[in-house]
Amino acid sequence: MKTPVPGPGRRGFTLIEMLVVMAIMLTLVALGIPALQLALHESKIRGITSEVSMLMRLARIDAIKTSGQAVVQIIPSTGAGDPGHVQAFSDRNSNATLDAGEPVLASFPLPTGVTFTDCTALNDKDSVEKFTVDPLGGPNLAVFQRDGSITEIGSFRFGDPYGNDLEVHVEPAATARIEVRKCEGGVYVSNHDNAKAWTWN
Repeated sequence: MKTPVPGPGRRGFTLIEMLVVMAIMLTLVALGIPALQLALHESKIRGITSEVSMLMRLARIDAIKTSGQAVVQIIPSTGAGDPGHVQAFSDRNSNATLDAGEPVLASFPLPTGVTFTDCTALNDKDSVEKFTVDPLGGPNLAVFQRDGSITEIGSFRFGDPYGNDLEVHVEPAATARIEVRKCEGGVYVSNHDNAKAWTWN
């Protein structure tokens, strides 16, 4: 077997050519990093609101299926590595509290950097708009009834460090329609086709 012999028709890349290609690649990466960071933190807050919307639907279905009541609640951070979370439970005795033996339907922790806050800087318990008063004094609760309605309309609100604020809003009470809205200019707005597109920080 013959070993190939370098000749006039055979050559590799020069050091300068490789450096030029690397410089172009690094420039493209540097230009793409801000867009990537924006997409990353946007996906975190969008993700938790999507999960909470799913929790609301799950609680509503459970209330109808069991002919009882189901609750969705926020549980603010207690520190010590606990970011806070949102959970739904089947309220079998209809007292709006999670008692022994009552099943937790699902629970989602807040992603890193996302907190219970609204666009006026109200946090944790105070960030919840309306809903049903918690008999234990915690944040207000989304309470779904056996007919699929919600006891009181309201919103759970979420914010990130970049000034993006979203809410999971439930209204009207009779049909408990669930919608994600974003704070734009101090007002929470939907993102339907006929609405102004959301802007992200």
